[in-house]
Amino acid sequence: MKRINRKGFTLIELMAVIAILVIIMGIALPNITSSIERSKNKEKDIKIKLVESAGELYLDGHPTCTAVNIDALLTADNVPGVEKKDVCDDTSNCCVKKISSKYEISGECTNACPQT
Repeated sequence: MKRINRKGFTLIELMAVIAILVIIMGIALPNITSSIERSKNKEKDIKIKLVESAGELYLDGHPTCTAVNIDALLTADNVPGVEKKDVCDDTSNCCVKKISSKYEISGECTNACPQT
């Protein structure tokens, strides 16, 4: 009598494994993409906080100033690794303002002190 060689997997077993992998990828892929988006948003928030703190330091060192242009802060390398488009979304006139005891980034910069 002839023996049948039973090494390897059947077609049904391979299809079951592929189906399981597709289900796992369907579950994992949305989680991966949402975590990438969350990390990009956190990076932008961190860059904004860096620019705000650089503006605060500048304005605290210059008591007569109430605003400083972000272009001046970023070109003076006070905030390394941050581009203007990351912070201000490409607005041409973006600055850090001191309003009472708070600081904020806004799109309008009037009477900004020059960076020295």
